[in-house]
Amino acid sequence: RIVTAMSDEPVSDEQPARTLADVERERRLVAARDRHDRNLSMIDHGKRMAGPVGGVMAAAMIAIRDVYEPARDDTVVAISETPDEPHDVDRDGVHLRPEEVGAATAVTVPALPRRAPVGTRRRARRR
Repeated sequence: RIVTAMSDEPVSDEQPARTLADVERERRLVAARDRHDRNLSMIDHGKRMAGPVGGVMAAAMIAIRDVYEPARDDTVVAISETPDEPHDVDRDGVHLRPEEVGAATAVTVPALPRRAPVGTRRRARRR
């Protein structure tokens, strides 16, 4: 960790703003450091339990885990629920105003034509 000297001078507003790319890069670096620290902790635990052979076995298990398990994605997915029924685009069609689409003209898609249900006819039972 890098610690800078503290001063009584006010913080300048002219410091460059962090971009989204900077934040994402920092998040990846922190995640990689945490993963590395966790792996070293597992190896140290193996050494405490069974000596040098335990450390080697822990390192081998980490290597096998990294090869066979896919990388975890910690992305949060937002789910929104609404109290009413969603719009049925197949039955009602779609009409979008120009400001919703970001174009000069509106977009209209008619509803799909109704089709007969797919299925087989019932057979008469044989006695």
